[in-house]
Amino acid sequence: MAKESNAVASQARLEGFVSIPPVDNFYQTCAFIPMSFALVTTVHENGETGIGPHALVYPFSVTKPHSMLLISRANSGTAVNIRRTGKCALNYVPYDRKRLDGIANMGYPGMPLVDKQRANPYTLVDSPTADLARDPEFPQLVAESIQIMECTWEDRFGLQSQRDGSDNPYDSHFTLNVDRILMDPALEPGIEKGSVFPQMPVFYGYRANRGFWFAEHAKPFSVALPRVKGLEYQTIFYEANRIDSRVSFTKAACKQLTAIPEPFMKDACKQLVDGALAAGVSEIDEAYLQQVNEQRSQS
Repeated sequence: MAKESNAVASQARLEGFVSIPPVDNFYQTCAFIPMSFALVTTVHENGETGIGPHALVYPFSVTKPHSMLLISRANSGTAVNIRRTGKCALNYVPYDRKRLDGIANMGYPGMPLVDKQRANPYTLVDSPTADLARDPEFPQLVAESIQIMECTWEDRFGLQSQRDGSDNPYDSHFTLNVDRILMDPALEPGIEKGSVFPQMPVFYGYRANRGFWFAEHAKPFSVALPRVKGLEYQTIFYEANRIDSRVSFTKAACKQLTAIPEPFMKDACKQLVDGALAAGVSEIDEAYLQQVNEQRSQS
């Protein structure tokens, strides 16, 4: 009875919701969608690097070629520069309340370049990637960043069929190949171990002509993965195939690896990858595992 009562109350609650018709920029005018954002650097025609804060930057292709999707006004400085050079960098900065005013000023549409440069609270430096530092079409990077993605634009999905953007007077969609990811070394342990996370600003959009809204977040915490009997191999498959892009694991091989105790699983998979690379093997399947086991039994 309690479950049925809760269902009735929940249904009544939803029936009391108001309907908000979507309008342009619906993600901030009609909804609450907290987002991260990137300071996108590009090169202007005069050769100077400009900064455009963009919240609509998302992972797009999570397998090769790895890419991000950037959505921007077709006539923004960022969009115009990417269409001309095909190059940009996504700079992610840590939370710093004192610099949020500068970010907001740089993100105001139509602001002249000189005013954006005056509002910029960050330091621009050349890429540590030597060939990019020499490339006049590749932008400088934000020195205060905690991570940076150096990207090139490739319209392989036809999201923008005309390079001048005239096919869509408002939106430009760019699939940006992630060529390199640069990261503050203090944060690297957090990638696999979850031992450290950066404090990053959260963007809540531009609302009611009252400015750009930001928030800070609390310390991240972990929720344990469910243990579903018979599907233990899926976790191994996911983790093992992230070790080295040159070596892949088959699901059948991962099912055999479930016998390894969890604390030793990652090291065991890394050893398999190292052995496969040394042997010129690009796929670890059941046959390869059998071969490895036979070699160990003979040693």
